[in-house]
Amino acid sequence: MHELISTWGPYLKDFYEYKRLSGFKYNSAESVIYQFDRYYKSLGINELKFTRDIVELFLYVDGNKRIATRNWKASVLRQFGDYLIKHGILDHIYLIPPISLKGEAEFIPYIFSNEELSQIINYLDSYTKSDIPGTFNARCNTLNSVSTVIKVLMATGMRINEVLSLRRTDIDLDNQLFIVKESKNNNERLIPFSNTIKQEIVNYILKMPFNINKYDRLFQIEAGKQLNADRCWIYFNKAIKATDIKKDKGPRIHDLRHTYAVMALTQLQKPEKNINLSLSYLSDYLGHKSLRETQKYLWITPELFDEVKYKMSDYTSFIKDIYDGEKYDD
Repeated sequence: MHELISTWGPYLKDFYEYKRLSGFKYNSAESVIYQFDRYYKSLGINELKFTRDIVELFLYVDGNKRIATRNWKASVLRQFGDYLIKHGILDHIYLIPPISLKGEAEFIPYIFSNEELSQIINYLDSYTKSDIPGTFNARCNTLNSVSTVIKVLMATGMRINEVLSLRRTDIDLDNQLFIVKESKNNNERLIPFSNTIKQEIVNYILKMPFNINKYDRLFQIEAGKQLNADRCWIYFNKAIKATDIKKDKGPRIHDLRHTYAVMALTQLQKPEKNINLSLSYLSDYLGHKSLRETQKYLWITPELFDEVKYKMSDYTSFIKDIYDGEKYDD
């Protein structure tokens, strides 16, 4: 966890460790805790206060207008407030109620075409600069690791943190399986991969300018320094800017997962398929907590439907060209 510097810092740290010891991964909440710590420090308050005006203002300080984002921040602060009450740390605690998501516009994912995915791969494979001046110090294995991670995301539909959490022991090259142990919903699962992805992993390891043991994270930018999602996003964003891909509200790295899911459902909705059974399999594969999360891909707005249909019409040929003509990791 990042260093916490506000008056609430020690309590926020204890709260985070308490949740972890209680069996919660709580990784995604760490950033909210860090943001609140910096926010409280900026207020210049040297005593412990957890009032309504302080808590509710925090939900809007970063300018994010998405209700889901504010709801998540509110959830973390509500849990923190409950923790303070249970441990008798402060008498006057404001517990923020859940924010209604009613009326929030559905987020429409960006669905990549075969040409767009190829453009991203070609850009990363041909990018010669070792890093971005002024943003990060140059790391010897950055491009090798970022390029491989992006290809794995395209080919498997995994979440980026699931890929970045892989250790050498989590890759079964003989059976061509990723063993996902650190997932969003704490459900361990197996992800098959194609011959081409197997070769990408082998080539990645061969090109690494340092050695790692079998228990180390696979994707490192230098010995002992793990690749993180922020660095992947920077290179992904550079690839987007260098291509003809439209930039309105995205695309994001997570849209590679959405693209995979839509492509999979396109194949599953063939007449001979049992869509309910297929949805269940896809839900397990994607690591969704419930079938409802997977069903959202069945609904596409009329404005997006024609574009997605056009892009998906040629998607199978892209998979065939890049992944040996095999069935695409489904």
